[in-house]
Amino acid sequence: MHRQIEGTLVFADVSGFTALTERLAGRGKVGAEDLTEVLGAVTSELITQSAELGGDLLKYGGDALLVLFQGEDHAVRAAHAASEMQRRISVLRRTRAGRVRLGMSIGIASGTVDLFLVGSRHLDLLLCGPVASGVLDLEHRANAGQIFLD
Repeated sequence: MHRQIEGTLVFADVSGFTALTERLAGRGKVGAEDLTEVLGAVTSELITQSAELGGDLLKYGGDALLVLFQGEDHAVRAAHAASEMQRRISVLRRTRAGRVRLGMSIGIASGTVDLFLVGSRHLDLLLCGPVASGVLDLEHRANAGQIFLD
């Protein structure tokens, strides 16, 4: 199944979990629980922030989110959400596991997004086209703390 949608994609990639994982590895089961708690809290806050501004989570991959904004002022709402996500990532730095140094790079691209629902036994959503490629490229070029816009 294929569908074209006008909207804005936000790709946010949280950095700092590798260092945290290494730090907590020596704590055994407690360290694994702390890591799960931190990752869950960060992800939940970022998803909530996006949803409050009308974003729909399309993909989640451990420490990265891909969110789609559609409708009126989708680009403005996406940029606002990205800004708020950057602000919130700094608030989440103090946890039970101690001080956590996290950052986030974000790419934002608008236009026509091609969505494909593929598979038979297991369905997967694929995003294709210039907007999907562009948002990944922008995020890749951004450093932690930066938001790159198309």
